[in-house]
Amino acid sequence: MWYQNSAFAIACAAMLAACGGGGGGSDGGAVQTMAFSFPGGTEVAIPPEVASTTLKATASSGGPVTFTSNTPDVCSVSGDKLSLLKAGECSVTATQAGFEGYAPVSQRQLFVIPKRPHMVSFRNPGAQALDSQPVALAAVSDLGRPVTFSSSTPTVCTVSGSTMTKVGNGLCTITAQSDGGDIYATATMVKNIPIGTEKAPVLTHFSGFKDASTTKEGGTINGYAGVNLNGWWCNGWCDQVLSEDGNNLKFTFNVKLDKPNDGSWIGGYYGLHVLGAGLKEISKVGPMISGVRIDSQASMKFRIAQNAEWINTGNNTVNVDLVLGHFALKNGKDACNVTLRSKVKPATTDATDYTVSLRDVTVAESCGLSDINTWNELQDYPIVQVSFNADSMNVSVSSTPLDKPTYPTRITLTGPITFQ
Repeated sequence: MWYQNSAFAIACAAMLAACGGGGGGSDGGAVQTMAFSFPGGTEVAIPPEVASTTLKATASSGGPVTFTSNTPDVCSVSGDKLSLLKAGECSVTATQAGFEGYAPVSQRQLFVIPKRPHMVSFRNPGAQALDSQPVALAAVSDLGRPVTFSSSTPTVCTVSGSTMTKVGNGLCTITAQSDGGDIYATATMVKNIPIGTEKAPVLTHFSGFKDASTTKEGGTINGYAGVNLNGWWCNGWCDQVLSEDGNNLKFTFNVKLDKPNDGSWIGGYYGLHVLGAGLKEISKVGPMISGVRIDSQASMKFRIAQNAEWINTGNNTVNVDLVLGHFALKNGKDACNVTLRSKVKPATTDATDYTVSLRDVTVAESCGLSDINTWNELQDYPIVQVSFNADSMNVSVSSTPLDKPTYPTRITLTGPITFQ
């Protein structure tokens, strides 16, 4: 019987010692527990400022809790204030030394203090002929720190300092890197430069249609139109239809008059938005990071068709707009995204493949910003939306008898939209 009691006592003592993360009945007190909230997530501050956070822990005994830093070179403690001195792993221990019959208890939190973001801007010099002409590389850190270049494709190109040497046909992959030190993260930017006969990789804005309002990639497709005669909106005059085979989408706006046109002015607008993968709308509050990012791609390819009536007006130019993730407040108050533009003018109702040069796009919307370089914009910001809109919609050539004319404006879009 003595043996059984002794074994039971030993088991209890072992169990109590394991409770509470470091305190228990071995000190003759009741076991207590510690709740220590996770203090992580705050970035290190920019010197001479020091980021701090308040530590929060409670012991089940209700006794006072003290905090100690186990990594004082990374983070320091004064009372319940934790100061983040530099990026790295911070370890803090919360301790209750024993209170009103309870044994001591402690608990440790280990977390990472993240470095602050750091960005390198590195513009692609574009496709290069395979010759002995060296190529100067240029990149800048937003902190003004040094930037180094390296090649991961030495059989295609090599780098010495900021000069690239062409070695063979292929895709030259260059990385620009800038060390951020103790406060900032290391920043990298990779560019792929076609050498000789090599072409840039194909980037796909959308590959096809899931339904009449969504791409296969989950981007929203939205037709928009209106005239002064119907409240400047569709109001039953729009039709957005996917073909039975799912290959093309027709967006039509029909201006319908119930009597012959007396020559009165008709003003209107018309267009079709195709957003990038997974995007439902353009942000109204800040820049966007999703979308197609142009690297060495030099052109955009797409297929559209127009209706005969619109072509017959002679004013059937289509604006092809690239809406970027570059956000700004126009006039200090209106949400705006920088938009670049190219133009095409169909000469036939047949579906036609078009290729537009990205080097030749112009600025359609500057959002009040000055000195916009279109190639730099394409390098620095993603394309979040491609829009096809009427430079001048059809308000003169009818598809019905002139006693009740209908003026249709229609674009038929066939996927995909690609960049190469």
